[in-house]
Amino acid sequence: MAVVYIMAKVHNMSPRTYGHEPRAEYKFEALVADLFRRAGWSVHAQPNADSQDDVVAASADKKYAIQIKRSSEGRRDRLVPLLSQAILQAQAAARRCSKSAIPVAVVASPHISDSVAAQVKEFALTHAPEVGIGVIDSEGLRVFHGFGLERFNSERSRRSRVHFPVEHSTSTYLFSDLNQWMLKILLGQNIQESLLTIPHGQYRNGRMLSQAAGVSPMSASRFLRELVSEGFLDQRQGALYLVRKEELLRRWQGASQRVGRDVPVRWIIRGGEGQLLSAVRSYCSRRDANRLRRQKPRAGRMVEPAPRVAMGLFGAAELLGVGFVHGAVPYLYLEHLSAPALEELGLSIEHAKGQPDAYVRIPENKEAVFRAAVQRQAVPVSDILQVWLDVSNHPARGKEQADQIWKRILAPSIQQVPR
Repeated sequence: MAVVYIMAKVHNMSPRTYGHEPRAEYKFEALVADLFRRAGWSVHAQPNADSQDDVVAASADKKYAIQIKRSSEGRRDRLVPLLSQAILQAQAAARRCSKSAIPVAVVASPHISDSVAAQVKEFALTHAPEVGIGVIDSEGLRVFHGFGLERFNSERSRRSRVHFPVEHSTSTYLFSDLNQWMLKILLGQNIQESLLTIPHGQYRNGRMLSQAAGVSPMSASRFLRELVSEGFLDQRQGALYLVRKEELLRRWQGASQRVGRDVPVRWIIRGGEGQLLSAVRSYCSRRDANRLRRQKPRAGRMVEPAPRVAMGLFGAAELLGVGFVHGAVPYLYLEHLSAPALEELGLSIEHAKGQPDAYVRIPENKEAVFRAAVQRQAVPVSDILQVWLDVSNHPARGKEQADQIWKRILAPSIQQVPR
């Protein structure tokens, strides 16, 4: 007999908005429970020690551990961080339930546009493909994916559908993940190799760039066409040469200011100074040792390699020798959400929201982040361009740190003629 544990918790609720909605925090929990009842599952409530209500549903051949998180606003920057937490908590609940339990993360809001639902789903598929996901709203939208959950999918009724204008960004494609990686290659030829890991050379065309960058010729060709259309590329003497570099970097800086990617964490067992560096060093050593080992199937799924990591923001700046802000909460890049990886690092998301010991950042531009990272003290560290992008709008003296990097490293490098 399969068992489903459904845990719901409300986020971003406004008492003024929802004060007249009795027990609104249980609205979506009840909705999900009803979906299972209608599918023939038996469902009953079970109290939880964390002051959350578990709903247990029984069927024939599956076990799900479902975490539901609710936001009063159906915006991407609200739903993605909630989904991130739901994924980690669902994974932990699945481990507590049984070895065969499947973790499922669900986010809910009164209204979620089709485009936002698609973006949230894409985020989950990219960063946590081993977790089932769901996106639901009060208007009938049901977007589920993975492990047989698609049976619950439905569109909102036309009568209740609300249309919102679609937001377009002129920088969306120019600053995609692989494009940021290729930008680092073209912009970083005069930056010290100890600050940025890129292939060095002179590139005359897209084919040469694609080979150096490890991307498809089509991707490189589209990237170069975009640079030409924006007026940032000049093929002087047959070589790819960037012009208006300062404006390009400022555009890149603006396009990189996205929110909702950081997950607060705390130490499971607190240690002394340098604990994060030591934990990351040990993690990377084990990851490298296991990289070439053949992964064995588990519960019908292949076990994925441990996610890549890299020190980020102010801690990375200090390791690169350009630190200006000291004492800030450290940031660690993690390729995708993984409860086992956090546990191996000695970190937990439990009770971390108020006073985090660190933040785990899940990058949308993971290839640009991890391919360009450098090694310092046997630890991967974000490259100088990534640090500059990340700290620029950080409230803890980020602008001052970014200005230091610009004056000392970036401005002198972009003013040099190509090698």
